Amino acid sequence: MNGQTNTGHITGRAAVRIVAVLSALPILFVPGDARPAPSTFESPFVSVAEKVRPAVVNVNTRKTFDHPPVEGKDPFHDLIPRGEGDEFQYPSSASGFVFDRSGYVMTNNHVVRDAEEIKLQFMDGSEYGAEVVGIDPSTDVAVLRILGKGDFPTAELGDSDSIRVGDWAIAVGNPFGYLGGSVTVGVISALGRKDLDIMGGAPAYQNFIQTDASINFGNSGGPLVNIHGEVIGINTAVNPSGQGISFAIPMNLALRIARQLIDNGKVTRAYLGIYPQQLTADLAEGKGIEVSDGILVGQVIPDTPAEEGGIVRGDVILAFDGKNMSDVNEFRMYVAEQEVGRAVDVDLLRDGERMSLSVILAERPDIAAAEPPREEKELWLGLDVSEPSDEPEISANLELDGLEGVLVLSVIPGSAADRAGIEAGDLIQEIDDETVNGMDDFLRIRGLNPDRNKPIIMLVRHRGYTRYLAVRLD
Repeated sequence: MNGQTNTGHITGRAAVRIVAVLSALPILFVPGDARPAPSTFESPFVSVAEKVRPAVVNVNTRKTFDHPPVEGKDPFHDLIPRGEGDEFQYPSSASGFVFDRSGYVMTNNHVVRDAEEIKLQFMDGSEYGAEVVGIDPSTDVAVLRILGKGDFPTAELGDSDSIRVGDWAIAVGNPFGYLGGSVTVGVISALGRKDLDIMGGAPAYQNFIQTDASINFGNSGGPLVNIHGEVIGINTAVNPSGQGISFAIPMNLALRIARQLIDNGKVTRAYLGIYPQQLTADLAEGKGIEVSDGILVGQVIPDTPAEEGGIVRGDVILAFDGKNMSDVNEFRMYVAEQEVGRAVDVDLLRDGERMSLSVILAERPDIAAAEPPREEKELWLGLDVSEPSDEPEISANLELDGLEGVLVLSVIPGSAADRAGIEAGDLIQEIDDETVNGMDDFLRIRGLNPDRNKPIIMLVRHRGYTRYLAVRLD
């Protein structure tokens, strides 16, 4: 059939060309037993979980309190056992992890605080009693010792100083107190979080890792690990008002605390003896300070290393022990980590002149303060003030006897004073470097330069210490 096209047959030359083209293409499908093994596609988190979970424990505690839950509002009211008399025993469960083969376990202080009995349960079901080696409320770290012998599985510790935002973060623990061994995955979403108001009491020293790995109540004390299965943090806090954000104590900080607790049973911190303040642009402008970075000294506490070393109120600390300082939280933690009794150089700015002092650090004492009440009135800058002698009961409660100044009775929310951080109970002692001995001085200074553009700088005694505040007029 001459001239007719044959569509059902491929000539030898055409077949050779097709085979050559196909041989050059990547293999898209491999039939039969030639398919890759399933392990090729295994999640990288499987090996992390297998490495970490055996070292994670459920921390089960029993605590006794005087006040029972409200019947009808707590679904577990009838399940809570009674103690002797009117006492009520509350069982709770959280997390921890073994970090030393001798049986040392790291967890949170708030997990074991006030616990009368502690039991640890491993993934394999084995259970041991535990005792508290030491606690540190200032960082919310606690160390336990397993009451039993054995070659316990141990978590490998990582370097929390090397982590970066965006790194993988894997949380392991016991969410809700009964889902032991749970593994959740996210990323490091931020570093160096501070000034967090944490349920159960905010630690004084905060430098939290923020993660979006799912962490719930009961995860507290469990490990946050990297993609290599190394512990980089202790899961500590959740955000009860929203989902997806949680916080962990950096491992390097926790390990320094844990070693002190094991060696000494307590944590010793160095102490300078000042109340540091962030040097804001308003404070710098109002006080005529030409530097933009540094720590403003709001008060020097008598009979402390700072006073003995020559530091005075109003100094701006530029460097401490050779390390430049610009963040109050970082400064406080750096001072605390130094060796007690050690002499350090402090570079500072005073009245426009730079100088260097040597200060011998002491051991940090416990310092606490009370929360004053707040009221509302509309007055200058939003302040309602009075002579301390006119409010004898308030002054006595705030221990203001013998101190000069004007007492802040109330601050209007949203006012200039409120935005600056002035609170009821504060004692205003200076305005723009002029001493305020009472209402006469306050009213006189108030009438000066009412149309000024730069901030008004006030020296305020706040909860037992003094600090500078910049009040900017709108």
